[in-house]
Amino acid sequence: MLDTILGANPDIKRAQSRCARALFRLGISANVATTLAALAGIASGIAFTREHVMWAIAALAISAAFDALDGTIARECAAASPLGGVLDLLADRVVEACVIVGIAWRDPALYFPALILVATWYVNITIFLAVGAALEGPSAKLIEYPPGILERTEAIIFFMVLGLLETTAITRPLGPILCYAMAALEVATGAQRLLFGMRMLGQQ
Repeated sequence: MLDTILGANPDIKRAQSRCARALFRLGISANVATTLAALAGIASGIAFTREHVMWAIAALAISAAFDALDGTIARECAAASPLGGVLDLLADRVVEACVIVGIAWRDPALYFPALILVATWYVNITIFLAVGAALEGPSAKLIEYPPGILERTEAIIFFMVLGLLETTAITRPLGPILCYAMAALEVATGAQRLLFGMRMLGQQ
């Protein structure tokens, strides 16, 4: 939802375009940006396991920045490719897996809630890929999908908030509640996209 809102803001789009072109002039291609996003996300997960929460959040923010710019670099500075789309999807999943494992690593109370959340991710990404592949519409992106309740920005915010909740004994019990709430929103988003896919496929 936030990705769609922010992406429609012309000032943000201009800033994103300027940053993308600056990175490209420095020799950072879209695939390199995707790789840097993945590496920063992995570093964030490791930092969470070692309870270096501020470093973890900083690395996650860097990962999110590169993730937000790699597609813009591809579209505006070079030719977007299916391979780039595949790498972007893969990098996002690697970052999510590393960060949730890193946050839950030292808190057994998070094991089951995190497992439930990951299960909803599994179902949601299956819907996302299946609907996108079935529609097969021409697009600058590898897969087009409708705006949903949860998009990439919401996931990044969730990780940051969950990581901060884990820093004190007072707020730590809120972590499982947040995971269950996020899982519920993932289910709602998956249902939203499935209904969109059914409606679009029914018109073909």
